[in-house]
Amino acid sequence: MEKYSDKSNDAGMRVIFMIVQMFVLSIVYLFIYSSFVLIQLAVAKNGVSEVMYFPIFMAFVLFPILLYRYKKMFNEGKRLISFAWMMGTASLVIVMLLAYITQFSN
Repeated sequence: MEKYSDKSNDAGMRVIFMIVQMFVLSIVYLFIYSSFVLIQLAVAKNGVSEVMYFPIFMAFVLFPILLYRYKKMFNEGKRLISFAWMMGTASLVIVMLLAYITQFSN
């Protein structure tokens, strides 16, 4: 008869959280890439300044940093809070990118 151990459950939960983080990161990066392409078209066609890339670049840099912080929070035992913050931040970044790029569509 084996004794119950939480170590295997913790390891499994960390792997699942890491897979979910990679999935969320790929979705957010898909929106970031499409935003880069749309801003590139706006720069080429409408003569918009290249400074318009800056908010998208900031999302590109800051989102993985936030995901790292949420991973640390998850490893500290705050699992539900870290998952909620990760999903909330991802949805906020996507909505803000969509609101930003709709300014340039004609």
